Amino acid sequence: KNIMEITLKKLKIAEHMSDETTPFTADIYVNGIEAGYAKNDGCGGSTYYHTYEGKRDLITSAERFCLTLPEKKYPADFGMKAFSVPMNLEVFIDNLVETELIRKANKKIEKKMETCIMWGSPSLEGSYTEVNFKRPLNTIPVLQLQNAVNEYKKKLVDGKIGRAHV
Repeated sequence: KNIMEITLKKLKIAEHMSDETTPFTADIYVNGIEAGYAKNDGCGGSTYYHTYEGKRDLITSAERFCLTLPEKKYPADFGMKAFSVPMNLEVFIDNLVETELIRKANKKIEKKMETCIMWGSPSLEGSYTEVNFKRPLNTIPVLQLQNAVNEYKKKLVDGKIGRAHV
């Protein structure tokens, strides 16, 4: 089976500069060898990648490999129908960046869960509510925590995943 490892290193994401797409820069590694760099300016345009001198064969191999992968499927979202795009190296790089963004977001949520009661849908950016106890939840008696959860449950607004009247 034809397997190739394509990774990004020195990934720098500048979410604060995003107009539409995720702005980033990164080095592209193919089978552990630095082969080029990728970037997206965050203005809704494509992700560009460039080959380092003498590494064209590695990037060409990565491009060919990506063309053999299944297409990228996007679910229906925000009033748009589901759609798919053929896989290529640009889409593959964008997937790696998206995976890193999700990993970072999950890490933040996990950290918050040490001191916060949270409810909602963390997979949808910002659609959850948190109540911060400002100390580790495992230091608070279970009955006290359960009473707090029960109080917030009473205040939940029907049909709204994230908000309670507090």
